[in-house]
Amino acid sequence: MPRVVVPPRADVLPGKLVDWRRVLARHYKRLGRNSRLRRFMAVLPNRSLQALADRASPDIVLGIKAEGRIVGLLEIFKGEDAHAEIGVSVEDAYQGQGFGKALFLDGLAAAEQIGVRTADLYFSSENHGIRSLIIAAGGHIVQRGAECEAHIDISHCKGCRNLAPAKPLH
Repeated sequence: MPRVVVPPRADVLPGKLVDWRRVLARHYKRLGRNSRLRRFMAVLPNRSLQALADRASPDIVLGIKAEGRIVGLLEIFKGEDAHAEIGVSVEDAYQGQGFGKALFLDGLAAAEQIGVRTADLYFSSENHGIRSLIIAAGGHIVQRGAECEAHIDISHCKGCRNLAPAKPLH
């Protein structure tokens, strides 16, 4: 029987922006070709990922760990009018195991706690995992070629209670 891995809850990363940028850079560089395409809509080289991390100014970064290290991140960039942009990525080896789902749900909760009512996510049309989470949350997706833009009304997030991360099996 295959081993079922239940991901932990995502936590806000400690530290300040400079610390978060180091973690972002390490994480981005561990993403494989397809994960880079799904997250950034391009297969970016490491130097470009480093530049993105160096310029990133998220208001909150949530991380999720496995095997003693961060394997997934969610970034919240708060804007005006209680709106934010959210970016999420999970290392290739941990995809399909619920890590992205836990990050997404905990990220929506964290965004709501800082006063965010609506959020946008931008992703590749090949990112079926985030697409299904957005739809289940009642979000709307507009696809333009290979790129998708999603809008979620967090304050009226339909189905978020039903999407709660799984409890550990004993």
